[in-house]
Amino acid sequence: MELIQLRYFVAIAQTVSFTAAAEVLHVSQPALSYQMRRLERALGTKLFERRGRRIALSPDGEFFLPLAQDVLFRADDAVRVLKENLGIEAGEIRLGCNPSVSTYVIPGLLAEFHRNYPRVRVELFEGGDYDLHQMVHKGAIDFAVATAPGAPQTMAVTPLGSEDLHIIASPGHRLAGRGSCALTELQDDDWVFPNESYNLTVLVKEACRQVGFEPKVAYQAGTMEAVKNFVRQDLGVSALPSIALSGSGRQGVAVIDIEGGLTRSLSLIRGKDRSMTRAARALTELVSVTVAGVMKHPPPGAPRPVPPEGEGGTG
Repeated sequence: MELIQLRYFVAIAQTVSFTAAAEVLHVSQPALSYQMRRLERALGTKLFERRGRRIALSPDGEFFLPLAQDVLFRADDAVRVLKENLGIEAGEIRLGCNPSVSTYVIPGLLAEFHRNYPRVRVELFEGGDYDLHQMVHKGAIDFAVATAPGAPQTMAVTPLGSEDLHIIASPGHRLAGRGSCALTELQDDDWVFPNESYNLTVLVKEACRQVGFEPKVAYQAGTMEAVKNFVRQDLGVSALPSIALSGSGRQGVAVIDIEGGLTRSLSLIRGKDRSMTRAARALTELVSVTVAGVMKHPPPGAPRPVPPEGEGGTG
C-alpha cells in the first residue's frame, strides 16, 4: 500500500467519481483505476460499489476512509515539521474560531503574528462550536477558539476565561437609564439575535426559558454589528458579550447588566495527537494570551497582554 494510492482513494471518495478525481489529481482515468485495483488487492476487499452508472463507497470503504485521511494528514504533518527543523519558516496554519472572536480579536492578532512570521499563511475558518469541534477532530484545522471545550478524551483544551453578556437596547428604551435589569423584565420585548452560528444565541434563549419565557425573535441579523444597528433603530433588544461592546462598540446603544449575571466561556481546542510546527505553536500561544487578556474573567494565572502604545486594547 502506497501513500499515492491513499490520496487517489480519498479523492475518488470525495468527488464520488473516477472521472472527476482524475481531473483533480491531473492523472489519467486508467492510471487511477489501476492504482485502485492494486489498493483493493493489497487490502483484500472492495472499496467502491457500482450503483447503475454511479459509484459509492462500500461498507469497507466507508470504514477505511477516515483511516486513510488520518494517515495522509500525519504524512503531511511530518513534512511540515521536517521543514521547520530545516529552518524553513513557511507554510500554512489553519485556525478556527467563533464569529465574535473572528470579528473583534483576530484581525489585530494576525497583524502582529505576520510581523514575526511573514512567510506563514494563516487560513481562518469561522463557525459554530459543532463545526469547529468536527474540523479539529478530523484535522481539517490545527486548532480553534470555541465556546464549549468538546470531548476531553480527543481534545487538548486550554480554558481562556469567560466574559459577561449584557442587554443592549436603544437609547430611548424604557430601561435605557438602568444599570441592570432582570431578564423577566424583557419578556414582552421584541428580540434581535445574530444568526445561529453564534452559539450565544442558544445560550441567551436558554437563559430566558429558565426564567419562564420564550424570547420573541423579531429579527435575526447576520453579525453582532448588524444586531447593534437593528437595536439602534429600536427594532428590539438583544444580549451581546463584553468583547463586542468595548470602546466605540457601545455607541448608539444602551448597555445594561443582567441581574444575577450571564456569562459565556471560551476555550482553545486542538487534537491531542496532532504535532505542531514552531509557527503554529507561536500562534497558539498568541491566541491564548490575547483572548484570555480580553476576557473579564480570565483563567487563574493567565498573563494580560500589553496593548500597543496609543491603543486601548480590545476590552
